[in-house]
Amino acid sequence: MNITCSMAVSSKSGNTKLVADALRRELSGAGVRFAASFDLVDDADADPAHSEGVKGAENVEGAEGDEAVENGQSANAAASAPAESTSSISTIATQASEADVTFVGFWCDKGLCSPAVQHFLQGLAGKRVFLFGTCGFGESDEYFAQILDRVRAYLPVDAQYIGGAMCQGKMGMGVKRRYEGMLEKDPENAQARMLIDNWNKAQSHPNEDDVSRIAAAAKEALEGIAE
Repeated sequence: MNITCSMAVSSKSGNTKLVADALRRELSGAGVRFAASFDLVDDADADPAHSEGVKGAENVEGAEGDEAVENGQSANAAASAPAESTSSISTIATQASEADVTFVGFWCDKGLCSPAVQHFLQGLAGKRVFLFGTCGFGESDEYFAQILDRVRAYLPVDAQYIGGAMCQGKMGMGVKRRYEGMLEKDPENAQARMLIDNWNKAQSHPNEDDVSRIAAAAKEALEGIAE
């Protein structure tokens, strides 16, 4: 494929970076040229207990809490980001503008992407964009689709969303301890048991199957614009 791409990645725990590196290798082997790659720096104050979509995983399973409220908090954080952070992200978006397609990788923060990614997406006017991400909850394609829909909403109206894919990613011990604390308070808490089981399953992700699936979706999207 005679296509030039750029890639911008936000990775809090390393999951999304791992996927991004493997995706870049897969696509480069298929003839895609990457002219530029960037790391997007997230807000240092983001709550690590919510990284990789932990809060979103709770909400999608019917836990206490309001996902709309959580997403509103994330959007407010984006609006209040320092101007210098916004300026640097705008500069990166400008540097990526020569590429045919911009790949944007994100970690899931409360069922959405982080403020850094939100700002970057807003600067991609007129660009073709492929989204990929990782989150703690990983057994629901419907949940992945909901996240991608919320994230793509930050793109300008004249940007072209060509596709997206997500996979599960491992979570830190702090997350598991929080779930174990829920179980200690209530040994009959079925939700806490489910979340601990999911945490254990997530430890083997991202894996080769995850990367292959995301790479296949990316190749299909690129073939669609190359025709």
